[in-house]
Amino acid sequence: MLASRQLLGVARSRAAAGLGRRCMATATENPLDRKVKQNLLEEGNFINYKKMSENLAVVRSRLNRPLTYAEKILYSHLDNPHEQDIERGVSYLRLRPDRVACQDATAQMAILQFMSAGMPSVANPTTVHCDHLIEAQVGGEKDLERAININKEVYDFLASACAKYNIGFWKPGSGIIHQIILENYAFPGGLLIGTDSHTPNAAGLGMAAIGVGGADAVDVMANLPWELKAPKVIGVKLTGALNGWTTPKDVILKLAGILTVKGGTGSIVEYYGEGASSMSATGKATCGNMGAEIGATTSVFPYDKAMFDYLVATKRSDIAEFAKTYQKELQADEGAEYDQHIEINLNELEPHINGPFTPDLATPISKFAQAAKENNWPEELKVGLIGSCTNSSYEDMTRAASIARDALDHGLKAKAAFVVTPGSEQIRATIARDGQLQTFEEFGGTVLANACGPCIGQWDRRDTPKGTPNSILSSYNRNFTGRNDGNPATHSFVTSPDLVVAMSIAGSLYFNPLTDSLKDKDGKEFKLQAPTGAGLPDRGYDPGQNTYQAPPADRATVQVQVSPTSDRLQVLSPFNAWNGKDATDMPILIKAQGKTTTDHISMAGPWLKYRGHLDNISNNMLIGAINAANGEANKVQNFTTGEWDAVPAVARDYKAKNIPWVVIGDWNYGEGSSREHAALEPRHLGGLAIITRSFARIHETNLKKQGMLPLTFADPADYDKISPEDKVDILCTELAVGKPITMRVHPKNGKDFEVKLNHTFNDAQIEWFKNGSALNTMAKNAKN
Repeated sequence: MLASRQLLGVARSRAAAGLGRRCMATATENPLDRKVKQNLLEEGNFINYKKMSENLAVVRSRLNRPLTYAEKILYSHLDNPHEQDIERGVSYLRLRPDRVACQDATAQMAILQFMSAGMPSVANPTTVHCDHLIEAQVGGEKDLERAININKEVYDFLASACAKYNIGFWKPGSGIIHQIILENYAFPGGLLIGTDSHTPNAAGLGMAAIGVGGADAVDVMANLPWELKAPKVIGVKLTGALNGWTTPKDVILKLAGILTVKGGTGSIVEYYGEGASSMSATGKATCGNMGAEIGATTSVFPYDKAMFDYLVATKRSDIAEFAKTYQKELQADEGAEYDQHIEINLNELEPHINGPFTPDLATPISKFAQAAKENNWPEELKVGLIGSCTNSSYEDMTRAASIARDALDHGLKAKAAFVVTPGSEQIRATIARDGQLQTFEEFGGTVLANACGPCIGQWDRRDTPKGTPNSILSSYNRNFTGRNDGNPATHSFVTSPDLVVAMSIAGSLYFNPLTDSLKDKDGKEFKLQAPTGAGLPDRGYDPGQNTYQAPPADRATVQVQVSPTSDRLQVLSPFNAWNGKDATDMPILIKAQGKTTTDHISMAGPWLKYRGHLDNISNNMLIGAINAANGEANKVQNFTTGEWDAVPAVARDYKAKNIPWVVIGDWNYGEGSSREHAALEPRHLGGLAIITRSFARIHETNLKKQGMLPLTFADPADYDKISPEDKVDILCTELAVGKPITMRVHPKNGKDFEVKLNHTFNDAQIEWFKNGSALNTMAKNAKN
């Protein structure tokens, strides 16, 4: 009752201030009682600010302290706010997300797992987006047509499964999942989980959107609470305002340099301050999107006018107004404390370029040419690429086009190959109508399909032979070795679209558009003007072609299409339960050395087509990891034969001989994409445990979900004591909450010794291990 009175008081004060839609509130009328739909595409799914406010009132009465905005979103979605243990960085929160989103590569496995649960419909709003399987080759229309033909079997499966299980389906050509979410589904204060690591893009609308593995998505689709270790909160205060060549992308590039690829692990990044308010909603989305590169659980921005304007521009005025009613809870409480605090002055911030080979090697443009020379990075810029889920907003495209037009007016085109990836059909149609697309084409650009393309390795690149050192510059988010084109010698750098366009004109890493001049068609020197652009289109967005498939009213007769002879789709069989015993005398399949991302564990690119076939895709397991025994990739010794072979081949041989195995890993093992295949594959091929110095959050959870043991050295130095030829015992019977377990090491030469291993299992997760997987546990509980 007290919470209701407080809310009414807030409503009255807001009405008086002109913030709400109503002029007054009465004792029987709560402004949060309004039924406002989550989006324009679904009936019956509403924003429940009232329930969220009630949960927060309970949590406030228990914690009795100011809350950060990140905490407000999470705690307002608690399954049981009255009894939930709440301690940042310690407690496991049981949450009820508002939505689930899946991209087509990960959706296959998520839906196959959901089918195993035997439910007639998803219990929570869910969408599937076809963006990952379209390979960039010659240009948008032809590439899309080719992808539809090649992937027909997968698209038919997804379309039929979505129709069967009441899931919204975005067809190939719709655009990238994160852009579609921002344009249609994100709302302030909401909680969304998505089967892609860049799901936090929805931060642009004040939503906590978190990347997860498919098994987590299945939990929410099946109406189970979703579990997340209560994140710490990193406060990032932005002062001043962006100016000149500096963009929102430079904020997150700078932050990546400060925090590194693992500095945000276990934390939510919460931006605030006048600088945050000065950025557009889509600029905020860029910062949230690339927060995945610092390991952050997600990023959030408080609700403000820029978000209001974007919601109105995307025809969601009702949501914009409703969020105003709840605005007090769409920002941090005064006096809220952060676990770490960083301040960035936007007035002084320089444009940055990050890379190569890692997204946290941050260099301001004023020092980049010198860094390129000192590190012998290839000077010639071979390809400049703009767009992707990170930077394909209308604002990004208009600013980039202004630079291209400036060059064209001086008689210049791109010297480097230039590629444009529209983030959505709506963006493509709008910039086609408003002329920016024609400017890019006149500039010499190739416009690709509305899809991920080169950002995720879906790029049939032919201008540079594999193994040839070369430099490319993109406005993407991730630039691990071989990530974009499969060429480990490609030096891939990430920056703003503005710098990509400018440096593509010069064709050189040494060019700084802020200080250097170019020569026009007559040989006269000129400097590029600072870019200009519009945050939102004056004439509104053009939706383009309708690419959305709503679930049919009658779903009973829909048949899900999976061929038993398919080499791309495979119905799953349950993993075996734990036998209740300690595991002894196990070989180390590989001792991975250095950076081991999910790209190293389960490569994307050409392997994407097998995302729905666990056995086939397992042939890429750990083929990119560097073996500490020989410094090579995909070459390990089979202890039963003495022969050296590919990692998956040796794992398959061990499995056939009933020999479980372990992997030894280095720091931040499993960073990068959310892909659960990196956990499914070792489980499928007979692995028991992954033992590392530390894990990336999503990968650790994914391993637990599949019934594996993600374990960390209590003393990270023990990593160096283990040799690839050693055998190990894992005392699984010791597994208990908050207690280390023992690994007994049997060196090939020397005395046995013991190593203590830590873990983060809670009681429910231990049941996953005992039952063989989280999915097995779900099925077991359904029978009881």
